[in-house]
Amino acid sequence: MKNQDIDKIKVQLPGIDYDIGVANVLGDDEIYQEIILMFYEDHSKDDENIQKAILGYDGDNCKRLVHTLKGVACSIGAMTLFEQVKLLDIAINERREGDYQHLLEALKPEFNRVIKGIEVAFINKM
Repeated sequence: MKNQDIDKIKVQLPGIDYDIGVANVLGDDEIYQEIILMFYEDHSKDDENIQKAILGYDGDNCKRLVHTLKGVACSIGAMTLFEQVKLLDIAINERREGDYQHLLEALKPEFNRVIKGIEVAFINKM
């Protein structure tokens, strides 16, 4: 892939630090972009799934969803999302159930920003 193509993709991925993400896969742009697509395929509905788990008092599923989202957000370089999900993960670990909904609402704008950027850069072009 040409540097100008990569630069264009970087601009289209708000909320994702492309350089951090690609460094996580030892500088391989093609693998990184595949990982971004897998992130989208596997996690684009996580906000809804976490919401369902909170409303359904499904603590185990909620913990699994949040913890996984935290890890994959970091791996793709979505560092602001990672920090926000981490706050919800901590609240779950500390069983502060009264904080779950507020923390989920706080991370949704960043989550949506990352997902929409992936759609613009990759999904809508397929």
